[in-house]
Amino acid sequence: MCPFSVTVQHVPDRELGWLLSQLSRAGFDNPTINYVDADNGAEQAGDRARGGSADLPEDWRLVRERKGESYRWPQGRDRYARYRVFVGTTRAEGAVQIGLGETVRKNKWGRDRKYVVAFLSSGGPQQPLVEFLAADDYAKTRELVAVIRGSDGGRRMYGAGDPLPTVYTQRFRTQLYNDRVVYPGVWNKVVVVAREDDDEAILNHALIQSRRRHRT
Repeated sequence: MCPFSVTVQHVPDRELGWLLSQLSRAGFDNPTINYVDADNGAEQAGDRARGGSADLPEDWRLVRERKGESYRWPQGRDRYARYRVFVGTTRAEGAVQIGLGETVRKNKWGRDRKYVVAFLSSGGPQQPLVEFLAADDYAKTRELVAVIRGSDGGRRMYGAGDPLPTVYTQRFRTQLYNDRVVYPGVWNKVVVVAREDDDEAILNHALIQSRRRHRT
């Protein structure tokens, strides 16, 4: 029989020792081990497997608008003046529904600000994914910003010196949070910038964040 070469990708640090011991017990004492950057490795490998694509929907289709939607956060309830549900299709997930709820929150970073919150949705809001909020110059630019999380595979945000995932450098406009929202305590972290009418950018960011924060 011909020998095989088997590659196991993206093994967490905590599992590597156990895996090596199991291989040794099976008689495979000299595996080849390659370090993969914890932030970009999984995404880059996925891009290669998909021919360089970030596997984002070619288009998002508005399927319904709902009135009277709200969502309770630990600090209070949002009531959405506008709530729209979009469907996009990807190779990995198939059809994905994301809802966008629009509201104004009082006294956020020194003023009342518009927020657009993206949710995984089967109609109403279910699981929040990202929050876009109005930049200081929103009245002039109509631009919103949202942090990029997942630099640790979870909720950690990207700092000014952190390398961003390729999809964000190629597909999105980014800046620093405290360049667009100036107020004591605002984070020096990287944000996606999108006009309030750029539903595609908002939805794509939400979809990517759902993958990065919940990948295994």
